[in-house]
Amino acid sequence: MIVNSDFVPVSYNAEALRILSFPQGASEITYPARHIELKLHSLFPRRAPPRTGAVVFQSGRRRYGIRVYSMNTLRKQGQHDVAYALVLERQERQSVDLATVLDQFHLTAREEETLRCLLEGMTSKEIAERMGISPHTVKAFLRLVMSKMQVNTRSGIIGKIVHINR
Repeated sequence: MIVNSDFVPVSYNAEALRILSFPQGASEITYPARHIELKLHSLFPRRAPPRTGAVVFQSGRRRYGIRVYSMNTLRKQGQHDVAYALVLERQERQSVDLATVLDQFHLTAREEETLRCLLEGMTSKEIAERMGISPHTVKAFLRLVMSKMQVNTRSGIIGKIVHINR
């Protein structure tokens, strides 16, 4: 789909509408473009794309990522405007059961969010951008997770999760 600099849809297809309108059926939505705009504003609260990675969200039982590509468009009078191409990608299911890990180590919601990003292979900087916090705060969350899991490194977190899920 194509959106303008305010994340208002300029062009979209039926599949994007179906994914973004779940659990409602796309045919039940009176103003589809407005519905997509509101959904995008909830996913991109600053109305700006992430600098790296993709925004991930749930639609029913499936997870999707939105990759954002910047496009320069030319308007009348030679002025440039920015638009974005948004590509929705279905994400593979995680092969680990995080519920067991979350219950066992009593992680907070923010620690869980940080852990999920870590499992996606993100750096502290990428996690910070996704969560809207500083990289130092990400490192603090990771230190809390490490402390609760009794490990000393990021790879130790992953190793512990893999060991628990055997």
